[in-house]
Amino acid sequence: MSLHCYKCTNQTLSPTKLDNTLSALACEACEGTYLDLLSYRTWLENQPTANNASENSETFCADELDNTDNALICQRCCKFMLKYRINNEHKNTINVCHTCDDVWLDRGEWSLLKYLNMQDKLTAVMSEPWQQQLRNQDREQSFKKLYQQKLGSDFDKVEDFATWLSEHPQKSDIQHYLSQHKA
Repeated sequence: MSLHCYKCTNQTLSPTKLDNTLSALACEACEGTYLDLLSYRTWLENQPTANNASENSETFCADELDNTDNALICQRCCKFMLKYRINNEHKNTINVCHTCDDVWLDRGEWSLLKYLNMQDKLTAVMSEPWQQQLRNQDREQSFKKLYQQKLGSDFDKVEDFATWLSEHPQKSDIQHYLSQHKA
C-alpha cells in the first residue's frame, strides 16, 4: 500500500532517511515527511544515550520551515491528526495520528528538532506534561506582559522585589504586612 502526502493529499510518498538509520517517507512536492513512530522508537533505542547540544552541527534556516495550520487527516485511517506544539519559541506543531501511531512533519521540522537538539524528544513533545508546561509558560508570559504594560518603567523594580520576596524566609509576614499596610 502506498501512502499519499498528508498535506498535498495527491502526491505519493517516497522512501527517505531522516537520519542515517531512520527511515521515513517524503513528499517531493511539499517536502513534508511521514514517520512511523514504531520505526522512530526503534531508531531511538539504538541512539547513543549522551546527546550533547554542543555536538549538534545541524544547520537550520527558518526560511526552509513550513507549518500546516489546518487540521490534517491521517492517510491510513482517515481520522483527524492531533497537533502538538514543539516549544513556545516556534509556531510549528507536530501532527500525530494516535490511532495509527504516525507523525507528519512539515518541511524543515525535522531540521528544527535537530537544531533544538530535540530529535530524541519527539514522543515527549506529544505528552500531556510537555504540553501543560508550554501552556503554563504561555500563561506566565502573558501575565508578565500584562504587568509590564500596566507598570511601565516600574515593572523591573517590582520584578526585583518579587524575586527577593520569593526567597525571603519571612515571605508570608512581609506579604501580610503589605496587604494590611495603609499607604
